Amino acid sequence: MDTKTLCLAVLSMGDASGYEIRKRVEEVFARFMDVAPSGIYAALKLLDQEGLVSATVVPQEGKPNKTVYTLLDRGREALAASLRASEGRHRIRSELVTLLMFADLLPPEKLRDVLANRVAELEQIKAEMEASTNTCRPGHRFLVRMGRVLAEAELSFLRESVPELLAELGRSESDVGTSAAGELVGHDQH
Repeated sequence: MDTKTLCLAVLSMGDASGYEIRKRVEEVFARFMDVAPSGIYAALKLLDQEGLVSATVVPQEGKPNKTVYTLLDRGREALAASLRASEGRHRIRSELVTLLMFADLLPPEKLRDVLANRVAELEQIKAEMEASTNTCRPGHRFLVRMGRVLAEAELSFLRESVPELLAELGRSESDVGTSAAGELVGHDQH
């Protein structure tokens, strides 16, 4: 999905300033897409010139004016056309996957940090999904539930499988700086 389509998608959820669009892209979409937030303002300018969005300058007291963008009917049609044209590919691009593929080459403390960071990220994703249960679109609600299930499944897998990985690598739990493998990946919090 290109940056213009991404901006249209965000605006389909409601009017927003460039800053608000960029924030949503960074907080939500960047988790599962390669996104260049720096291109958002240029994309918004093009969308305005193409008549797909309207831009309204809103004065702010004591601050610079902000521009609020509204999705127009032509923009909604362009978004729908772009979504229909998408193949809906699901690709995983992950430094974590690469690091784990070569875990035998990692120092124990790096492996610990990588896994601990992933657990923290998954816990954050679960919290975000739980906070997003009141979304208005059926597909978004479905995606929130799917995200929660996937995060919980990965957490469960890590909790169950890290001790086996450490054993296979010939490392003890003390080699990775923990007193128990469960501490490395967190205890089940259900």
